[in-house]
Amino acid sequence: MLLLPGLGGDVGDFSLWPHHLAPKLRPLTARYPGRGTATGEEPAAGPGPGLVGFAAELADNVLLHTTEPLLILGHSLGALLGYEVAWHLQQRRRPALALHVCAAFSPSEYASFDLNSSSMTDGSLVALTERLAIPLPGRTDTPERGAMLRAVRADLALIDTYTYGPHPRPLAYPITVWSARDDAIIPAASARRWQPMTHHTLTHHTLPVPHHCVSSPQAIGPITGALRESL
Repeated sequence: MLLLPGLGGDVGDFSLWPHHLAPKLRPLTARYPGRGTATGEEPAAGPGPGLVGFAAELADNVLLHTTEPLLILGHSLGALLGYEVAWHLQQRRRPALALHVCAAFSPSEYASFDLNSSSMTDGSLVALTERLAIPLPGRTDTPERGAMLRAVRADLALIDTYTYGPHPRPLAYPITVWSARDDAIIPAASARRWQPMTHHTLTHHTLPVPHHCVSSPQAIGPITGALRESL
């Protein structure tokens, strides 16, 4: 089970999931560059291959280190990354079994955003982060807070680089959309905009949770229950 954190997120976002996925599913949580203890790494942003290239690199690592059938779940920005990873795996003839996306815009919506993140001041980045309800740790001068802002800026830059392309790229297997009923960021209409991303009929569930829901038992229980049943 490949788990992909959301905007500004890290592996700790899914710390409660292994217990719920066991014993049928082995969790693999992606740690994005520039996160955690690897402080010497540059964030995955700026000039270069951008989000699509990052997804291709992640897909290559999945192919290198796994042989089991694969499920993918992404939250928020991680859902977009999950779709692109799924597409790369399908192109390499090692498709996943299913893609689950949680509290996320559709790829076509992400591609339409012009965030101009490179010109954001620290103040405007803090304001945006607070509006997105991403918790900022401690005082303004702590290393943890600075690391969080760098992660958010890097992720916004990834969105800035993203283009979906001129033609639909549907996956050959199902997509399940999990919407957060109390989401103040993602509109309810975004769920149905995932339909062009699969040849199958979209499966859609709504949970009574806010946007940042992957650490909430009200989301973890239903989602992991559905994942286990699908096997």
